[in-house]
Amino acid sequence: MFRQFAGSFPGSMDEGARKLFRLHPVELAALLEQAWELRRHDDTPPNDKPQGHPFRRSNLPGLPHYLLKLFACTEDNIKDICDSDPQVEAVNLPPNNPCLEPRDLPRCVMWDHLIYAYMIENTRAYEIFRKVLHEFRHGEQLGVPIEGAEHWLRNTEELFYKEPASFFIYSLGSFIRPNLCSSRRNAYYRMFGMELNHQGEDKIPYEKAQAANSEFVYIFEEFLREVWLGVINVNNTSGSNPTDDAEIANLAEKLHDMLVTRRLGSNLAREEFFFVSMMAWFQLTLEFDSPIVLSLRAEGTSPEQRLHKIAQRVGLPAHALSKNFFDMADAISRVLIQIETGIYNDPGAVPALYTRVSGGPEADIRTIITHWSITTGHDLKARKVTSA
Repeated sequence: MFRQFAGSFPGSMDEGARKLFRLHPVELAALLEQAWELRRHDDTPPNDKPQGHPFRRSNLPGLPHYLLKLFACTEDNIKDICDSDPQVEAVNLPPNNPCLEPRDLPRCVMWDHLIYAYMIENTRAYEIFRKVLHEFRHGEQLGVPIEGAEHWLRNTEELFYKEPASFFIYSLGSFIRPNLCSSRRNAYYRMFGMELNHQGEDKIPYEKAQAANSEFVYIFEEFLREVWLGVINVNNTSGSNPTDDAEIANLAEKLHDMLVTRRLGSNLAREEFFFVSMMAWFQLTLEFDSPIVLSLRAEGTSPEQRLHKIAQRVGLPAHALSKNFFDMADAISRVLIQIETGIYNDPGAVPALYTRVSGGPEADIRTIITHWSITTGHDLKARKVTSA
């Protein structure tokens, strides 16, 4: 969400991010609350969606509007997100009305899929910035933060490295769930049957749910292999064409069913919302030479380059394939959201996955296949070998 927030400020994304980093922590919390309150919520016939659908993630209420107005009026930012985000429909708010009632506001906000948080966390950004905070808060080994960096340090510690204030929608810690890292790992395992590629500094075990999508990786890789056949044969006008739209639709339906099953009853909606927002904060920090990056003398030309320099400063290595995780995160999020809508359960819609059209999913599919193959070591472009 924080990358969307930064883009909603006037000016460039970098300028928006600098303004965002300097807000008071309660204003950032209010932005999250407002985004949750204005999440897309298609619950009116004939277009009503079941709970857990990407267009209706949860029925849980956020902070009451009269309390939210005490902290900030953020409707202009929400409007800009809705106008600029390709996943939502354009909306228009009445002018000069900074504190509208909920019924007057557009329910249009969408956030990334949980897989986005999983990809970014695999870079070790969360652990590395934890070390950054530790060093700045316990001494001056990393120097003194420059102008703007102290705001970032305060906001990052307040939002992501302590228990949130009670009753906010992103307040997930309790006596039942005392460790946020364990909660993230639990969510990743339940949704994807996957572990992070590192255990984390605290090495606290997490509870593995019995109901988990343990077949996700296998089904997803089969889906990508079948779609790749479509990509390389889309212009094949002579000879045999091994593309099987019916099989792709069958695999898409299997993925759809297992993912939405984990979301029944609003399951994992709040967790997904906060975890993707958390990881977006760290990616936004690394997407330009932000104040904390400058404080650490870690300037670079890409997120992974800056992350590796920061990692060297604090003595905690970033993942060697961080670039691939960064490059894949947005694309795989978009594709899984589309799969969860059920659009590709119909063989007639499948060709969109491998047909090159401006703004279509084919470019995302190529990106995912390339970087998934590198990060997993599973060559999804190789021909499948079938036994006789």
